[in-house]
Amino acid sequence: MQGDNDNLEPMFNLPRVILVFILLSVGIFMGRTWYLGGDGAATFILTFSFTPMRYQFLASDMGFPGGWAAGLWSPFTYVFLSPTASSLIFDLLWLAAFGTAVARRFGPWRFAGFAASAAVVGAGLFWLLSKDPQSLLLGPNFVVAALLGAAIRFVYTAGLGGIMTMGGDAWRQPALGIVEMWSNVQVLQLFGFIFAANTLFAVLYASSGLDGRALLQNALGYIVGILLFSLFDPRPASTVRPG
Repeated sequence: MQGDNDNLEPMFNLPRVILVFILLSVGIFMGRTWYLGGDGAATFILTFSFTPMRYQFLASDMGFPGGWAAGLWSPFTYVFLSPTASSLIFDLLWLAAFGTAVARRFGPWRFAGFAASAAVVGAGLFWLLSKDPQSLLLGPNFVVAALLGAAIRFVYTAGLGGIMTMGGDAWRQPALGIVEMWSNVQVLQLFGFIFAANTLFAVLYASSGLDGRALLQNALGYIVGILLFSLFDPRPASTVRPG
């Protein structure tokens, strides 16, 4: 299975690993919403979401849905859970947009390893930043932010449109080094747009409970993606840069 061949399905024009993520997320949401009752859905969320409360209960020998096994899988499985239908659609659209170029460059297995690593880091940062141990972490927001950070390393010449492309060869671009990124005007323009958009969303949704932590977590997600990129990129950085 090669990332180069993942775009052979013209009906969707998405890498298979992205389609699997989307189908799994949608299937879980539909099953949880339509086939589980209120208590059943709540138990399902507590079993597969990430929450610091889980480890407090387990440390005190009190029961918690999923037990110790869930303590191992929840830092990964929370990314497949979205709290509402609107957040599910929003999350998966951004996943498809930002994850496509990365999936084509990495191939399915490296992509899965990158996403899993970002998910674990995101869970750890959520724990550190969380003021309420009962708070739940749901959805792929942090992983999507990490994918965007990774994409900026190699689609800088194509701009935002290159990151969000469903086709083309933006994923073939040689990668910038971490130091090079901060002296590249195109990268700085992209970051400026991204952080401005995040700030706008934070302001618009502040009334619904979103606070500065969400903006901070997204910013940390970009940084994590930039740093993790080199561990999974199969294409060494070129000494000859286009443009």
